[in-house]
Amino acid sequence: MQKLYIYIVEDNPLIAYALKSMILKMGHNICGLAECYDEAVKDLKVMHVDLVITDIMLKGRESGIDLAHYINRNLHIPFVFQSSVTNMEMIDQANQTHPNAFLPKPVSKTEMIKVLAEIAA
Repeated sequence: MQKLYIYIVEDNPLIAYALKSMILKMGHNICGLAECYDEAVKDLKVMHVDLVITDIMLKGRESGIDLAHYINRNLHIPFVFQSSVTNMEMIDQANQTHPNAFLPKPVSKTEMIKVLAEIAA
């Protein structure tokens, strides 16, 4: 399986650290971390990224759904939502962006392995 360069967008530092640790132990690379849409867009414009893992709820005005729309319009790279959102309207909005996967928080190692294997294949 190819090593992926993964960018994480998560406004909770503990969750970001847990995701980063889990992904690194799986042999992939973390090429960046952001807490908000603006920071992520700034980085993603100049980085080589194979996958973005983003929360739906982020710091600031824009959400992970806004980031997904940006990725679809400008970058055309895979992205995955990981979120604890249970609001069906928001989940429907997120699914309309066509994510590669939707991982509920807390993200299980088994599900993460499965998603990363599908993207790296």
